[in-house]
Amino acid sequence: MKNILLQLVVCPLCQGKLTAESFHDAESSEIESGVIRCACGTSYAIIGGIPRLLPPVLQGMLWEMHPEFFHSYRARLPKELLPAEVMLPEKSSGDFATKAQLDTARSFGYEWQAFSEMLPDYESNFRWYFERFAPDSFKGKRILDAGCGTGRHTYHMAQSGAGEVVAMDFSQAIEVAARNNSENQNTHFVQADIYHPPFPPDSFDFVYSLGVLHHLPDPEKGFRTLLPLLRAGGYMNIYLYWNLEGEPAWRRAALSVVTSLRRVTTKMPHALLKKLSWLIAAGFQVAFVLPARAFAHFERTRSLADRVPLGHYRKYSFRVLYTDQFDRFSAPIENRYSRADVERWFKQEYLNDIVILGDAGWRASGQRPAGHQTGESEEAVPISTPA
Repeated sequence: MKNILLQLVVCPLCQGKLTAESFHDAESSEIESGVIRCACGTSYAIIGGIPRLLPPVLQGMLWEMHPEFFHSYRARLPKELLPAEVMLPEKSSGDFATKAQLDTARSFGYEWQAFSEMLPDYESNFRWYFERFAPDSFKGKRILDAGCGTGRHTYHMAQSGAGEVVAMDFSQAIEVAARNNSENQNTHFVQADIYHPPFPPDSFDFVYSLGVLHHLPDPEKGFRTLLPLLRAGGYMNIYLYWNLEGEPAWRRAALSVVTSLRRVTTKMPHALLKKLSWLIAAGFQVAFVLPARAFAHFERTRSLADRVPLGHYRKYSFRVLYTDQFDRFSAPIENRYSRADVERWFKQEYLNDIVILGDAGWRASGQRPAGHQTGESEEAVPISTPA
C-alpha cells in the first residue's frame, strides 16, 4: 500500500481519518504488512500491500484467506482483528444479506484466481464498456473501479491516461488485480465493500462498476451508495444484466432454463463447476459461436451473426466464453433488469446526460449535476489531491 493512499481513504464506518502502522520498514513509501486505525476504535489489516477496509462483520473472511498473517502478527494486531474474537456470520446470527455477500465473495475470489490471466480480448472489451466516451475522456482524472475483479479494466483505464485509478473489490480477486497491474504506478488497490466504500464524498471524477451491482443483495442500494463519491460533473458508468424483455419467447425460455440450473450449480464445489463450465462453453462454441463467426465472414450473411444466440462471443476467444459461463453458473445472486428499470435508477437520482446502450446487457452512464445531492450521503466533503 502506497502511503499516499491514506489521503484518499477514510474509515468505512464513520468516515473518520485513518492512520497506518507498518510492521516492517516504517520509512518506506509503501506498507506491505501492517494495521490501519481509526479514532472510532475500528482497526483494519494491511495484508500483502493491500488495505483490507472491510466492515468488522465481514472481516472474518480474511482469516480464511490469510491465516498466516494473523498467526505471524498476532502480538501486534488489535484484539478485535484476531480470529478468536469474532464468529463468522454464517456461524452466528448474521443476517441473510451478509451471508449472501460472503458466499459471493468466495465465489468471485475463486473465479478470478482461476481465470486470472490478462487476455488480448480485454482491450476491445474495455472499449465496448466505455463506448460512449472519447479515448481522452479519462486523461488526468481520478477514477474508481468499483468491483475490479482481476483488474482487467483497471489496467486499460490506467493506460488510458488517467491520473489515478483506485481499484476496489470485496473478494480475494483484489490480489489478482494488484498483480495484473504491477507495472501501472498510477493505481491503488483496496479490499472493501460497495455498501461501505472507504472514501469521502466528491472523491472521484469518474466511477464505474461493470458486471458487479447485479450480484449484490440490493443492487440499487449499491448504485446509490457509489453516487456520492462522484464530484459534480463526474460520470457514473455501470453494466447490468438484461431481463430479455421484448425478446423472442425461445430466448426467454432459454434464460428460464439457465436460471433453474443455477439453483444446482451455485451449490456445486467450484472445482467441479469449473469443469462443467468448460463443457458448456465448448458446446456453445460449436453450436453458436462458430456458426456466428462463419456468418460474419460473408457479406450476404453478416446481418445474421448477431441474431445467433451468444453470437457476440464470435469477437472473443474461447477463454472469454469459458470464463463467462463459470461466472453465470457460480454467482450466488443474479438480478436482471429492463431498460426502463435502468433509466429509472439514473433519473430518480437526477443524473444528467444519460446514455443507455444495449447489446448483451445494459451499459448505462450519466453525469452528476452540480448542486444536487445524490445517493445516501448528507454532506459532501472534498479531499486533498495528492502531490
